[in-house]
Amino acid sequence: MDYYVDALLRSNPTANPNTTDLRATRPEIARILTSGLRGGDVPEPERTYMAQVVAARTGLNQAEADKRVSDVINQAKTALDNARKAAAKLSLWLTASLLIGAFAASLAATEGGYVRDNWNPGLTGR
Repeated sequence: MDYYVDALLRSNPTANPNTTDLRATRPEIARILTSGLRGGDVPEPERTYMAQVVAARTGLNQAEADKRVSDVINQAKTALDNARKAAAKLSLWLTASLLIGAFAASLAATEGGYVRDNWNPGLTGR
């Protein structure tokens, strides 16, 4: 809900850059990135808004701020893609280890059952 509230109450950062409070904009930008990247990409109006905030906060011109926003979004996409790949590999290895563990347990149970069924107390040397 915070993302939608931010969208409703969003002001124009280029109109008065002194009112752009970093403590308020950091979580707002994080919510924009989270919401946008969850859906695959950050929508163009959100990119424009983030570039305006970056330009207002850093003193960059609009083109440099747009490039910075695009670079950060691409870095975030790459990091998310790497995390997804790592999670997929981890799940495959965990599945393989569970199957190997189940196979080892069944072998041990078979061997234990054989020893139990064929144990002769007279042959133990007592």
